[in-house]
Amino acid sequence: MNNSIGFFKKLLNNRSHYRQRINQNPNKPHSTNNIMLTLIFLIAAIIITASIYLKTHKISKLSSHQGIRLTNQAFFLFALAYIISLLAIISPLSISKASILQALSVPIKTYLFTAAALYLSASLFWKDSKHDKAPLHIITLLVVILNNFTNILPLALTAIYTFTSIQAYTNYQTKKTKFSQVHLISIALLTLANLILTVNYSLLTTQLMTITAFSIFLYGTLKTIK
Repeated sequence: MNNSIGFFKKLLNNRSHYRQRINQNPNKPHSTNNIMLTLIFLIAAIIITASIYLKTHKISKLSSHQGIRLTNQAFFLFALAYIISLLAIISPLSISKASILQALSVPIKTYLFTAAALYLSASLFWKDSKHDKAPLHIITLLVVILNNFTNILPLALTAIYTFTSIQAYTNYQTKKTKFSQVHLISIALLTLANLILTVNYSLLTTQLMTITAFSIFLYGTLKTIK
């Protein structure tokens, strides 16, 4: 508990430093008014996605079900992307070096978020049968390349999650289980969160909806995997 308090005190003490770094980079999706909220969001996202990964890891190793393995790998990628995002914000570097770090981290985060979304989508289609994951990585690389020219990531994620939501709804109508219902709600929330980010750039709303989606997915995972 003391370590956690000390961590947040350090963040508050260095708040002016973060403000300077953010003002130097207007493309960074943070403002002086939501620094702490973003940090809290990232920490919560790391805890929840890592928890889902750890909870599904053992069963993914024991099962031949590719859908379970893809779900496990998707949340590993989510957790890694959020860890990198957090480190890019709290790194004790000068403004110039921090800007370089941020620029280098953008394509990595784009790759991780896109691959995670595609893995989560593929988990609904590729169930018991095994498929080559190379096409997923080709699509991911294409998004990374295009994102260098324009911020296409929110639009790409919205498209992926929309497609996934349709399949999740089909699965739910076919087999109305507790987990299929949880899966549908979670993916629908992620779709809406990225759509809001695409059209309105309401970061706080997107963060709240994303955390809610992951929390619901974690709840379904804990209920399914005893």
